[in-house]
Amino acid sequence: MKKLFNIIDKIKYEYLDDFSFIILLLWTICPLVEYYFKNYMYSYHKTYFSMIIYIIGMLGILEYIVYFIKQKKEGLVSKRKYLCEILISTLLILGFIATIFSKDIRLSFFGEPYRKEGLIVYIMYIGFILSASLIRADKNKKILARLIIFSALIIGILPLFRNNFTYKAFPNVFNQFNHYGYFLMISLMLSIFMFINNKGIRKIFYLFVYIFLLYLLIRNDTFGCYLASSISLIILFIYSLVKKYQRVSVIITVIIFVLISFGVSHYDIKIGERVNLKSTQGSVGKNIKTFFNDVNKALNEDNSKTNEIGTGRGYLWKKALSYTMDHPLIGGGMECLHEYYNAQTVYYSDRPHNIILQISSFIGIPGALIYLALIIIIAFNNLKNIHKNPINIMIYFTAMTYFISSMFGNSMYYTSPYFMILLGLLIGLYRENNSKENLKEH
Repeated sequence: MKKLFNIIDKIKYEYLDDFSFIILLLWTICPLVEYYFKNYMYSYHKTYFSMIIYIIGMLGILEYIVYFIKQKKEGLVSKRKYLCEILISTLLILGFIATIFSKDIRLSFFGEPYRKEGLIVYIMYIGFILSASLIRADKNKKILARLIIFSALIIGILPLFRNNFTYKAFPNVFNQFNHYGYFLMISLMLSIFMFINNKGIRKIFYLFVYIFLLYLLIRNDTFGCYLASSISLIILFIYSLVKKYQRVSVIITVIIFVLISFGVSHYDIKIGERVNLKSTQGSVGKNIKTFFNDVNKALNEDNSKTNEIGTGRGYLWKKALSYTMDHPLIGGGMECLHEYYNAQTVYYSDRPHNIILQISSFIGIPGALIYLALIIIIAFNNLKNIHKNPINIMIYFTAMTYFISSMFGNSMYYTSPYFMILLGLLIGLYRENNSKENLKEH
């Protein structure tokens, strides 16, 4: 044991930083590997996604243990500094309790074949978070962001060549087109900040990348992701005015967003039949009109109308809330809603399309409140300090965009890790903000 601690003492924090970067890099190239598998090795499709999540998750947990041991030996551990980890550990404990008392322990622990999000995968998500929290070097953060953008660019361009530049909404390397939308949303937000923060040729390059990814997101027609991106851009615009952050570039970004959005919509209306698109696909105007109609339905007391909100989400939300009220303290375990929704005859689903209701259904109301507390603590604490570093601003707003989309979206084993990486990077920043020993850590 003494030899082990001696080895840990010799491991520098920079090594852990680089190790985290290397293993998370393996995730950023997932879409590229899966695109190759899907188009050239059909029987192996989704193999890389399924395999690498466990490798990264376990390695992330192990390296964080090494990091924590070093911190403990150096007397650098405090409750305030590690508050986020304490909250995450509490969520994990609640997950174990919910699993033990669930109707189907096997399903709760291993998940079902489609989503693969049993307790074991949530533990792997924690590995992603912990590993990302150890990355301090801006160059490593920037490279990871670029690789995500590059992956989105390549798997976005190649299908156009394969289909003679005729674009249809499709899932790409994912199971559903809306899952692809989550990935496009993350890549889009990262490309926006790469455009904002760069100069010269790189700025022009990322401008075109931003326009292309926005085009793909609009044509993908996952309105929740588009709406989350829009809300984040509005907040970014306000932030840039208050903090004097790249005002001109941010204004250009917003103008392009509006022009491309409605430009593509007008194009779809004119030649939609020729490119074989559904009449609603890519039409931002129609989606916005539907959104405001849903708001009116939400304000209406007629339950039959509120059920229709968000293509049936209103019904799913009400049923998930009802399930939560029946299991308020410990929930029903992971994937408990699959059987519950299956018994309903109106809208079939296995998820409520709302992360808070999902967590409260899975592990109880205390778990949902702890998760919200974690997000709020990270958001407010980091907001005071992100202006010091444009890379951190990029991470902050991209994570915020994903969180907003999760209020009306689904989690999947191949999309959630992107948010876990962003969350981990922000937790690392929180730890740095609440540490009086910044110099000692390195």
